[in-house]
Amino acid sequence: MKPIIGLCNVSFTYKHRSVASVSDISLEIFPGEFVLLTGATGCGKSTLLKMLNGLIPHASSGSMSGEVHIAGRNTRQCGIAELSQTVGMVFQSPEDQIFSTTVFDETAFILENMGMKPDEIASRVHETLELVGMLVYKDASIHALSGGQKQRLAVASVLAARPSILALDEPISQLDPQGAAELLAVLQRINRELGMTVVIVEHRLHEVMPLCRRVVIMDQGKLAWQGTREEAFGQPEMFDSYGLRLPQTIDICRHLAVNTQSSQVDHAVAAIKEKYQVPQDNGCCTEPVNTGSADRAAAVIVEQLSFQYDKTKPQVLNHLQLTIPRGQFVALMGNNGAGKSTLLHQIGGLLQPAAGYVQVLGSRVTSVMPNVGMVLQNPDFMLFNNTVADEIAFVLRQKKECNSWPAVCRELVDQLGLSGMEEDFPLALSRGQRLRVAIAAVLASKPAVLLLDEPTTGQDIGHIEDIVLLLKAFTAQGGTVVFCTHDTEVAARFADRIVIMCKGQIVADGPGNVVFREQAVLQSTGLKPPAALLVAQNLYGGRAVTVKEVVTYVRQKCLGSNTGEYPASSVGCPN
Repeated sequence: MKPIIGLCNVSFTYKHRSVASVSDISLEIFPGEFVLLTGATGCGKSTLLKMLNGLIPHASSGSMSGEVHIAGRNTRQCGIAELSQTVGMVFQSPEDQIFSTTVFDETAFILENMGMKPDEIASRVHETLELVGMLVYKDASIHALSGGQKQRLAVASVLAARPSILALDEPISQLDPQGAAELLAVLQRINRELGMTVVIVEHRLHEVMPLCRRVVIMDQGKLAWQGTREEAFGQPEMFDSYGLRLPQTIDICRHLAVNTQSSQVDHAVAAIKEKYQVPQDNGCCTEPVNTGSADRAAAVIVEQLSFQYDKTKPQVLNHLQLTIPRGQFVALMGNNGAGKSTLLHQIGGLLQPAAGYVQVLGSRVTSVMPNVGMVLQNPDFMLFNNTVADEIAFVLRQKKECNSWPAVCRELVDQLGLSGMEEDFPLALSRGQRLRVAIAAVLASKPAVLLLDEPTTGQDIGHIEDIVLLLKAFTAQGGTVVFCTHDTEVAARFADRIVIMCKGQIVADGPGNVVFREQAVLQSTGLKPPAALLVAQNLYGGRAVTVKEVVTYVRQKCLGSNTGEYPASSVGCPN
């Protein structure tokens, strides 16, 4: 069988970069494969993906060497329009490819250009929107969609043409867990039933790896490793070395020196039970954590807040009430369209309520406030300087607080993994890097309250930890953080408090080991509990929500020791 995708000694350097984003890569992908392409943020994954449909070299400024062949055709000799009939591309940011006014028109656009008849177009659009769970929004305005809904629409607009290859750049990054699972099920279905080749770039490995057949890892522009999913599961240390996140089930087994080649919870539990005789939890080890913030003054008060974008549609926020003490780290969660981003915009003064009010640090919010910093879901809306250094120092210089590069900016660059990029053009960086630049620029202004909309999007686990540990230090110094996220694992591990929204109201509020056990709430909001909690429940009836908590419990109960953060011992309890 001949490969449908072939790369031979391919390299590419962007015009504004001094280092190659892709360096001497050779790779073959065969028809019908489902391939996961992953690696640390900025390793060149998105650049490699753009080579598949001719955006590189035809539409991206830079220098390319080597050859890329798609279905036997050299991409240098084929235009983007011709290649797009074979390769459907879903970009990292849906705003980069959506341009129509309604959901139906956006999905139908490519079919109209292919010359399909109107009745055939209507049938194909209906079928495709149903596949991605967007049929109910068929007549909706593009501008009324949430970020996650736009991402599903971007997939639908490409999938409608039924290309031979579907190349996706982090398609689930803005989706809630249920929406991500539904979209991945669609990709698995079209891969199996239609024989469509799927190449997906993603950091959420715990959700994608169970579906893929082959894993390809990049590191600093080079091809670092490739193999089957089972081979990848068998080399967990490799993921650490490349800054990637393992599925929690695999990570727990690794730290307990248990072998498993499946990420399924029941398989992990069975493998652990074979080695350890784990006693049931009596409830004393995983009590809810008291953060001590209840006695602090309120940083944010939301009182009977209501808001709607369109008076003919339901309210986005409905008599919402919320109080956040100073120094608290709050994860705001819920399904796409629950009102999370709208609430952040209200607190940040970007929107005005229809009823009720928001108070920040004792003052009623009527407009943007200097002591409130906000990082938007799309960092491109915030970046406008010519260099990373100028972007981060911009606010300080506007305040006349510095003329040169201040020490606080250097610290932020080092803490967020941006060293060496100070003179780079911000918009030439990867999305994950652009997001970290935006976070650094906001933190440099030293706000009292920091609002972040999906700050872990496009980040590998190493940089997620960098971001969150920086935010934890910010709250330890009295700052207040509210961040929207769909990542239950990150929320459970780092947040002091988790607030879950549904249809503009708060439906759950508390620590992770309480909130994530409320099955009815999770089901209604499209969230899934962390895999660590499922392992704990099935293994010993526990409520642990992190890998560390599960591993520590097993160590304490079976080995009588808690030395070290994680175990390396292969000794187990007698069965």
